[in-house]
Amino acid sequence: MSIHEKLASLVGDWQCTNKLNLGESGQGLPIRESPCTASVSSRVGSQCLEIAYNWEFEGKPQEGLIVLDGSSSGNDMAAAWTDTFHYSNSLMLCRGTYDENGCVAVTGSYSASEGPDWHWRTEITPGEDAFKYMMINISPDGQEEWAVEMDFTRK
Repeated sequence: MSIHEKLASLVGDWQCTNKLNLGESGQGLPIRESPCTASVSSRVGSQCLEIAYNWEFEGKPQEGLIVLDGSSSGNDMAAAWTDTFHYSNSLMLCRGTYDENGCVAVTGSYSASEGPDWHWRTEITPGEDAFKYMMINISPDGQEEWAVEMDFTRK
């Protein structure tokens, strides 16, 4: 099975402004913004889609990578994600779904310093020569707060 055709249409180079929410916006602090680029590639005979992105935080380069696996049955989706800012030195394995429009929602979990695990949802919404990439942090009690928003357009 191959990746959904709407997701496959994202292959190429992209740019946007990365918006980073450190949870401080409710305290009157601004959302952090920086230039961002992404390269989307088809992998493993079109079974997987790789999105590699670069941005910066306080002048320091950051990068991230997600690999989506479209080989699951039905509309199930598996993914592996990592980045240098939120989840360095490890791969977060995620499970979720995609819909008839190729919109993806996959969720993984990570350990907090104390207490139950937290969750991290990645949403990818393909459009015409654009796509939205969102990351949402989810507390153990289910409270959601967006962490990253990227609205990509083709280079």
